[in-house]
Amino acid sequence: MSLKTLFKPKNKKSPAAAQPEIENDLYQKEDLTNIDQFLDGSSLDDIYPFSFEEKPSYIESGTNFIRVFTIVDYPKKKKGNWLGELKRKKGNITITQFLESADSERMVKHYNDTIKNKEAEMLKTLDPVQKKKIQKDIEAANLQLDKYLSSESSFVFQYTYVFMQAQSLEELEDLSSSVTKTLTKLQLKPLTPTKGMYQAFWSALPIGENLLKDYTYKESNTEAAASFFPFDDAEICDLSPRSQVEGVNKDTNSLVAVDYTDTERTLNQNMVVIGKSGVGKSTFMVQKILRNFAKGVRQFIIDPENEYSKIVSLLGGEVMHLSSNASTKINPLEIFSSQIDDDDIFKKDMEIIVKDKIQRVKAFFQVIKPDISQVEKSLLDSVLRNVYLNCGILKYEDISEIKPDQYPTLTTVYEEITKLKKNDPERFEILRDFYYILESYCFGSNSLFNGHTNIDINKKLVSFNLKPLQNEVEVQAAAYLNTFSYLWDEITKNRHELIYLYIDEFHFLAKNPDSMNFFYQAYKRFRKYNAGAIAGTQQIVDVLDAADNLGAAIIENSHTKVFFGLGNKGVDDLISKLKMNFSDKERKLLGGDKQGEALFIYGSNRAFMKVELTQEELRLWNPKRYEKEYEQSADVVPDYEERIRMTPTEIEEAKSFQYERRGA
Repeated sequence: MSLKTLFKPKNKKSPAAAQPEIENDLYQKEDLTNIDQFLDGSSLDDIYPFSFEEKPSYIESGTNFIRVFTIVDYPKKKKGNWLGELKRKKGNITITQFLESADSERMVKHYNDTIKNKEAEMLKTLDPVQKKKIQKDIEAANLQLDKYLSSESSFVFQYTYVFMQAQSLEELEDLSSSVTKTLTKLQLKPLTPTKGMYQAFWSALPIGENLLKDYTYKESNTEAAASFFPFDDAEICDLSPRSQVEGVNKDTNSLVAVDYTDTERTLNQNMVVIGKSGVGKSTFMVQKILRNFAKGVRQFIIDPENEYSKIVSLLGGEVMHLSSNASTKINPLEIFSSQIDDDDIFKKDMEIIVKDKIQRVKAFFQVIKPDISQVEKSLLDSVLRNVYLNCGILKYEDISEIKPDQYPTLTTVYEEITKLKKNDPERFEILRDFYYILESYCFGSNSLFNGHTNIDINKKLVSFNLKPLQNEVEVQAAAYLNTFSYLWDEITKNRHELIYLYIDEFHFLAKNPDSMNFFYQAYKRFRKYNAGAIAGTQQIVDVLDAADNLGAAIIENSHTKVFFGLGNKGVDDLISKLKMNFSDKERKLLGGDKQGEALFIYGSNRAFMKVELTQEELRLWNPKRYEKEYEQSADVVPDYEERIRMTPTEIEEAKSFQYERRGA
């Protein structure tokens, strides 16, 4: 994929037109009867194809099949990089563009007349559709005039050709169809110059010949024309005091930096970080944790593999070790937030708050009993309502009035089901299997969830270590959901403080439809609370196979995506299930396993990124690698202040500079 732009093409003649003059000139100087004696035919054969045949809609040149589209209409307004989808398209495609200065006075007169004529048409028509079309034409003309009169732009004539080449006619037709769909999506109108393919071919070459000028010109302002240029195509560098530096751009060696708090450019602060084991996903997550910690951002981490406990402890954060033997408890039946949705209208309606909580508790129950039936859920709905009613929860108007030890626990639910043994044997029989499973969570080895909440998460950095549960899949999945639900409630309490929640290995939730649905609904709403969710996984297949396509929806809902090496199978899954397009270069990176290299996608912008830890970040995260790279002990903290301390000479130079500025 390439783009060529030619400014003010000189008035040259086409190769075909120039040929008679060349021949006449030669005949005047030489006898060409023995041309083979002085013409190097072998070199010409190497350079030019053995055949060149013009067809009505394509050219056959040797073993190549070529077609050129001319662009005859453009979108009214576009921002920079809008051609990114076409530039990344697979295939041998070249965009050639000519720009010529236009007579500004004539263009102003043209738009002025357009406005007057269209306004006259508006008065004559009664058709609503026609009125809307005319109104759009008037708005477009007014926009052009406004930009010119405010000196924001001037006018140019714009000519664009899209050159496509393939190895067979069938391949060319497929490429043409694909390019046409993309051009239509981008609001560009392509035209195949039937019986003018020869002129289109020469016009698309970088020789300054525009042979279809009269048929392809389009007046434009310089601002719109500039949007064709891909100068910032590989740059994602928005530096401000609030920006987060994510890595180094491999192509340009500049920083990859994003201001996620800029709501005009950032749809949401959610991010997915995906890559197979060993490619740098955890290093990238740790880098974000360290840099946000330095900025004073509040952070929570759900850590199923105990990868972040050490770094959290080093930073003075709190590590919650969740296991069946731990004293740490998060009661799945406690209501931690009165926030139901994005409207505060329901905050004090305890009836609705309890109903919402019951739905979430049933999702938790489905994790501990994956084959739970709809009938069981219905009966548990009644059981849970009785449990909350009996505990006196519904008499309160505000959950802040309720103490943690006033809430029901799993034991309370177990006892309520026990009552059915005597009072309603038929219902108890339906809940029998669930009853005995719940018994192990109350009195057996899985008592992690049974008890009143006793944790304190007031620190800026808190992680929840779930690794002790890794051999108990259902228990770990339940702990994952219970912890996420608790933290989600904590986030919804405060719309003003910036909070990041790191959700590693979120594929654990993908195996349970109710859990995944709750996760997805919460994930969509993070932006409402000035919060961001960073979801990581190495099991892309499990995520994409989640019920109701929720895994794919979570990835698509993330404004920022970081793809490390996935392997060819993982790339194929992204393409087939997410309909994502990757260039050959991107596919090669994603199909490999280069450590610390990723494709960083921010909205519609993309960059190849290298994750590089600073010296101090590396010292904290990987002491062995630090000692090898810097040849010094990781136990000794370098004197970073000494490195930036000014020498006496530099101080004098600074004083002199300031004095000169004052004197000026």
